[in-house]
Amino acid sequence: MELHPAFERPFLVAPYLSPRLWGTRDLRAWYPERGREPEPIGEAWLSAERCQVVGHPGLSLAQWPGGFPLLCKFLFPHHRLSVQVHPDDAQAAAAGIGRGKTEMWYVVSAEPGARLGVDLLPGTTLEAMATACAAGTGAQLLHWFPVQAGDSVFVPAGTIHAIGPGMVLCEVQQQSDNTYRLDDFGRRDAQGKLRALHLKEGLAVARPQAGGGLLTTGPRPGESGLLVACEYFRVERRVVQGSYCPGAGGLRLLLPLQGRLVLQSAHEAPMALPVAHAAVLPPTAADVELHGTGVVLEVTGPGPGA
Repeated sequence: MELHPAFERPFLVAPYLSPRLWGTRDLRAWYPERGREPEPIGEAWLSAERCQVVGHPGLSLAQWPGGFPLLCKFLFPHHRLSVQVHPDDAQAAAAGIGRGKTEMWYVVSAEPGARLGVDLLPGTTLEAMATACAAGTGAQLLHWFPVQAGDSVFVPAGTIHAIGPGMVLCEVQQQSDNTYRLDDFGRRDAQGKLRALHLKEGLAVARPQAGGGLLTTGPRPGESGLLVACEYFRVERRVVQGSYCPGAGGLRLLLPLQGRLVLQSAHEAPMALPVAHAAVLPPTAADVELHGTGVVLEVTGPGPGA
């Protein structure tokens, strides 16, 4: 596929808002131009292949040569999510469903009592989890922990997990929507039908202790530094006060979390970076600087030219 000229320099991506039963109807804190949503919005996809490139009608990330490798999102859980698990690359390939799904979460905001569930409680078997999920009590066998703004959580493929309400998450993951739902607590869709479960397929790819969970090392609150590094992505928090030069080489994404930031690059007009959007810096981007005051996640893709 021939490279579109827009992909040779930094560009902004328009979010795609994805309805979910567990989402919120009020996104004005993140997208102030919107009113009350006609249906609950659970996710804002910032770099999905269906997302459009701002200023280039008809151009989407689906036209990125070789496929865009990273999917970044904002999650707005107003109610708890289902208990889930994702396959790894080999398992997804064997099932003929594309990529696996390793992900990380950054807690953008959290109400008191907000919790995440990652991995099974010590000593819990997959057989016990299967029984619990069939009874609608699978969430009780997860390791739940409280979270606050600034926390980072790693969720490698094979991790059984769930997200509680009362927080906003920024998620970085492989470009994949492969999810096996293990327990949905008897929830029904908009048509009144029980939502499908994938207990057999999910437990076949699950690991009781996959090594995910709250990361206790890394930069202190309010400081810049590395959050997560794995074979699929590297995520760093950058606290910008004045100016900052993102790292050079490879595919990079900038995900503004708060503040007022402007991207400047050689031979290009300054580009304002709204919060809860993604700016893509292709491998060919050079002499790029962020100016302003705010916090941004800097995400590096899997290898040069990805």
